[in-house]
Amino acid sequence: MKKKVYLIILISILSSKLVYPCSAIVLKSGGQILLAKNFDWTYRDGIVVKNLRGTTKTAYFTHSGEPAIWTSKYGSVTFNQNGKEMPYGGMNEKGLVVEMLWLSLTQYNITAEKEYVNELEWIQYQLDHYKTVQEVMDHVYELKIFPIKGKIHYILTDTTGESVIIEYLNGQPIAYRNEANVCQAITNNSVLQSEPYRNQVKGIRKKNTAPTYRYYLLEQEIASMQDPSNISETYAFDVLKEVTIPKGDFKTVWSIVYNVTEKSVSFFTDTHKEIKTIHLVALDWDKNLSYFPLNQNQLTNLDHELKSFSEMENYLYMSPSLIHLGFIEAVTKDLSLHQFRQTKSSSSRFADHYFHFNLSIPIEEDKQTIFIAVMDSEEGFKQRKVVAGGYLFATFSNKGVCTFHIYGLRNGHYSMLAFIDSNKNRKLDFDKQKAVEEYLTFGNSNYTKEKEIDFANTSADFNKMNSNLQIRWRR
Repeated sequence: MKKKVYLIILISILSSKLVYPCSAIVLKSGGQILLAKNFDWTYRDGIVVKNLRGTTKTAYFTHSGEPAIWTSKYGSVTFNQNGKEMPYGGMNEKGLVVEMLWLSLTQYNITAEKEYVNELEWIQYQLDHYKTVQEVMDHVYELKIFPIKGKIHYILTDTTGESVIIEYLNGQPIAYRNEANVCQAITNNSVLQSEPYRNQVKGIRKKNTAPTYRYYLLEQEIASMQDPSNISETYAFDVLKEVTIPKGDFKTVWSIVYNVTEKSVSFFTDTHKEIKTIHLVALDWDKNLSYFPLNQNQLTNLDHELKSFSEMENYLYMSPSLIHLGFIEAVTKDLSLHQFRQTKSSSSRFADHYFHFNLSIPIEEDKQTIFIAVMDSEEGFKQRKVVAGGYLFATFSNKGVCTFHIYGLRNGHYSMLAFIDSNKNRKLDFDKQKAVEEYLTFGNSNYTKEKEIDFANTSADFNKMNSNLQIRWRR
């Protein structure tokens, strides 16, 4: 039986359009604990939500497994684009902070026989249940994540000062914990990929937005803290400025500082730069589910300014975001209604219309470089604009089998171009009669020249019934 192998040496991105940035850092010193986060994305609108104690919840139905059901023990403040139960991050009343960043290597445990939540419900679940990083880790194996779209990893901290990065690799949660007096940073590479760049920039182009360079800058900030007993929100925002992406397809749209010690949250957005603050100790967690839009400058202290939150507001904010992510409007309506009704179901619009790709790729020799791009339209094919999570360019140390996952694709027509890139030029090479590198597409054609490779003859129809594929190379 062939052993499985995973990305060890290299992940390269085809173009800047395929980079999914974000940066986060936990600063700890002199009794102060701060988690600072830049949210870098192509869609900026969002809300801050006050979530209540004592609310019974059910995970959104995504497949025939068993969705988790729970009642929130703690109230929380969260930052949301995709509805009130699917935050990008937040802090609960006990000071636990959970944030997320994109990680292309992510592989969830979707086949496990466990109750499930999706990748963003996981954040709300932790905030609803636990006070500390230790409590999260005590229960981290109890649930599985069945995602709707994102490949992400998580960074957490609490009032004890402990912090942890949790990554789902090879289907299992892997934790990297730092004790109370040790700061921690992460961008969009795994911890193991990032650590070689903690203290050096050899092999990195300077003054760019690459994850390795942003990670290096954060680690340098940690190493050069001049007065470690005097960290503050201002200092944390200054650190975030060092890794801000000011323009481009992906840019910094929110900057957030969680003051864990004081249990307050401060933030500003790229269009509304006045710093807004919420003090969690001022909030009533037993009544008045409420929210406030992020993009405004009229009010800076939001303690008593949050507005009543209904399903109508939830839908108005989440629908454009989910459509931006590639979901049909029927799914956005379904999700929004579920988040307010919180009833268990045996079906959903997502389960009816979306699937996950699972590609098994043979690595037949050591140190082979593989190129894969999955596209969903003729225009996308011409521009090599891939679906979210649908790009891989990697060199593998050892032969075996690599599994490549793409989550949350709508039933439909998809094109793939995959090949063993012997000369690492990210191009399938031909001689006068045929391809000189092994390749595969979703079509059945054999190609004799590059211009024969188009969307029509590299594509096929897919849904969850035919989404588990074993690649077999050909020439």
